[in-house]
Amino acid sequence: MVDAVSRLGGDVLLLAGDVFDNERVSDDVVSWFVEQMASVEAPVIVLPGNHDLAHNTSVYLRGPFQDVPDNLSVIREPCGETLAFPELGLELWGRAMLSHTPGFRPLEGMPSPTEGQWLVAMAHGHFHFEDDRDQRSSPIYPEDIATAGCHYLALGHWDRHADVSRADTTAVYSGCPYGPIGAPEQGAVCVVDLDPDAGVSYRLELLNPGATELSRHTRTYVRQDELMLRLTRDLQQAG
Repeated sequence: MVDAVSRLGGDVLLLAGDVFDNERVSDDVVSWFVEQMASVEAPVIVLPGNHDLAHNTSVYLRGPFQDVPDNLSVIREPCGETLAFPELGLELWGRAMLSHTPGFRPLEGMPSPTEGQWLVAMAHGHFHFEDDRDQRSSPIYPEDIATAGCHYLALGHWDRHADVSRADTTAVYSGCPYGPIGAPEQGAVCVVDLDPDAGVSYRLELLNPGATELSRHTRTYVRQDELMLRLTRDLQQAG
């Protein structure tokens, strides 16, 4: 995945939660992750998920995260925070998860876009389809997406790719770079283009070159995390 950032021309790498499976991972594993992110030739943004919560025993409070490289940022504010990248005409917003409960609403508090800037939001939670009857933790409902003010919504929590776009908001679970459970050949990153003329588009890029090509723009139920965001560098038009 790290190599894919430069190979695919990525301007920003988004990790939308569950980077770590639990808080029992060793400091060696945490240090290895930080070292890998330092080698990415682009900003890296991490949003804590339900497996790596941002609460008071968070893995993101451990020693290796006390001195992170300049390109690595972790969303830590439970009410949401915005990171600005004026050189890309981009703002990124996310809300850190302190507890994975039905009361946590991942999109609550999202700001409106700044004029002349792209607004990309990150959220970790379970999307409820219109006919769902159960109640899950960290719910994201169709109307939440339809009324979101962002240009693109990067979703984590499901391990397979899924397009859950509603109204004018493009919202995508990118899937896991190691592939969903039982299908490692489908490991991929989601490459997103924000173009002032063409608008928002995305495609999946397989990380296993020998795998069968994935279909694009599918809308199926699944779960989780990594997103590659590539911007069209047109600062004159975008901002």
